[in-house]
Amino acid sequence: MSSITTSPSAGKPPTSVLILDDDTDLSEVLRLRLERDGFAVETARSVPELESICGQGCPSAVVMDLNLGQQDGLQAAEFLATAAYGGPVFLISGSDDRVLTAARRHAEAQGLLLPAVFRKPFPLADLSAAIAAAVGAVRPAAADDLLAALERGEIRPYFQPQIDLATGTVVGAEALARWVKLDGSVAAPRNFMPVVEAENLWRPLTDHMLAGTAEAIRHWQDLGAAPCKVSINLEAGIAVDPGFGPHAAALLDAAGIDRSLIRFEITEQTAMGDHATALRALTWMRIRGFDLAIDDFGTGFSSLAVLHAMPFSELKIDQSFVRRMTTDRDARIIVRAIVDLARNLDLVSVAEGVEDQATAAALRDLGCDRGQGFLFGGPVDVAGFARHLLKGKVDLPWTDRGAV
Repeated sequence: MSSITTSPSAGKPPTSVLILDDDTDLSEVLRLRLERDGFAVETARSVPELESICGQGCPSAVVMDLNLGQQDGLQAAEFLATAAYGGPVFLISGSDDRVLTAARRHAEAQGLLLPAVFRKPFPLADLSAAIAAAVGAVRPAAADDLLAALERGEIRPYFQPQIDLATGTVVGAEALARWVKLDGSVAAPRNFMPVVEAENLWRPLTDHMLAGTAEAIRHWQDLGAAPCKVSINLEAGIAVDPGFGPHAAALLDAAGIDRSLIRFEITEQTAMGDHATALRALTWMRIRGFDLAIDDFGTGFSSLAVLHAMPFSELKIDQSFVRRMTTDRDARIIVRAIVDLARNLDLVSVAEGVEDQATAAALRDLGCDRGQGFLFGGPVDVAGFARHLLKGKVDLPWTDRGAV
C-alpha cells in the first residue's frame, strides 16, 4: 500500500496501527487522530497486552512509548525483535534526546525498523505522515532476489547463545537466519521470511542454514574452541519428511561434523500435525545421533501428548511465560511446572526470552537448566559467536560465589 487515505478503496482494509502507551489520555488522542486519517487502531498499556495482540496477528506499524510504568519500551522492542516483527516501529517519549538516541540504537541493533523517533510533545500530523510513508516503503524481497541471495551464500546463520544458568557457561546456540547483503548491511528476517513462507522456500533455506552451521562449527573447532550444540529450526513439512534426516546426516558426514552437535527444534503443532509420519522421521533422527527439542512449549493444546509420544531430548519454555514470570504469579507457576516436568522426564529445560537478571535468577532458583535471551547476547555472526565460545561463560551474580 503506497498511501493511506480516509476512505480505503473497496476490498482493501485500512492499515493497522498499535499504540503501546500506559498514558490512556495520550493514547486516546493518538487513536482519534490516526483513525481520522484512515488507520485502524488498537491500543495496549503493557508488554503482555502487546504480546497478546500480536498473537492474534501483528499490526502494520507500532507506536510505543519508552516509559510504561513498571515496564519499558526496551522490553517491547525485544519482544518485537524476537517475534521477527516486520513493520515500522515509532518511538515516542518525553525523555531527552540522548536517551531517545540510545533507545533507537538498541532497537535497531536487534533488527527492528525505526523510521522516526518523536519527542513529546510533537505534532500529531507528523506521526501520521511518517506512518503512512513507512508502511508504503516496507516491502519484502522478491522470490527471485531471495533465491539469488541463497545461491550467493548471502543468507547465513547468526548464532544466539544458550547459557547454563548455574555456572554461566556457554553451552549451546540457536542458529537464526540473516541476509548479509553485498553492501555489508544485514537484513532482519522480516525482510525475507514472508517470501520463504509464501513461495515455500523452506528446503533451500534449511539446507543453507545446515551447511552454514556445519561450516561455523568447523571454524570454531579450528580456533580451539570447545564444541557446543547448535539448534536449527525445522518447518513442519521438512520435519516430517522421511528424506530430510538422511540428507542432513549425509551433509554433516561429508563436512566431518559430529551429528550430536546439531539439535533440530520442532514445535508441538508440527509433531502432532501428521503423527505417524512425524514419529517415524523424528525417531530416525534420534537413532542417527541428532538431538531434538520441542520449541515454544506450553502454547499448544497437546503438549503432554507430544512429550509422551515423541523422542525429544530438550524442552524450550515459551518466552510468553518466561517474560512475565517475575511479575505474574500464574506465569511463574507454569514455568515451575514445566521445569519440573522436564526434569522428571530427563529432558534439558531451556527458557527463551531471558532479558534481565531477575528473570535469570528466578529460573535458576526453579532449577531450569539453560537460558537464552538478550541478557546473554543477541544473534551474532560466526566470528562473534567464536568470541563467546573462547571466553567460555558470561558473568552472573551467583557464579561469583562459586555455585555449580
